[in-house]
Amino acid sequence: MTDQSTHTNDGIGVSLVDGDPAIRRARQIMLLSERYDVRSYATSAALLADPRSRDFPCIIVDVESADGSGMETLHAMRASGWRGKAILLDGIVPLPELVHAAERHGDRILDRSTGDATLLTAIAASIDRSWSGWNAEG
Repeated sequence: MTDQSTHTNDGIGVSLVDGDPAIRRARQIMLLSERYDVRSYATSAALLADPRSRDFPCIIVDVESADGSGMETLHAMRASGWRGKAILLDGIVPLPELVHAAERHGDRILDRSTGDATLLTAIAASIDRSWSGWNAEG
C-alpha cells in the first residue's frame, strides 16, 4: 500500500451491506485499513433507513440477500436521489438482465467470494468514474 493510495481514500464513503456478520466485519476492517469511511449494514432495509447512506458514492451489496434483492435496494436508493455506483456481489454467472442493468448505471458485478485486492480495485474504479460528478451534485 502506497502513501498516495492511502491519501486518496481518506474520507471516501463506502456503504457495505452483508447479512453475514463475519464477512461484513472482515470487509469493514479491510476497508477501514485502506482509510475508507465505511458504514456497514446487516440488511438492505437498514441501509435504506439511514439517510447518510445517500452521501456515500459506493455501495457494496449482495445481489441476493435475506431481506430482498440487491437490485431492488439499488432501485430504491436511486429513487431516493442517490447517484453513486454499486458493486454487486453474485455467486453465479450473472443473468443478462443483471448485466444490462449494471452497465446502464455504471455498476460492477463481482463474484461473492472476490478477494480484497479485486474488491479494492473495483471500488477505486467505481469512485474514479463518479467522484467528481458526485461532489458537484452533493
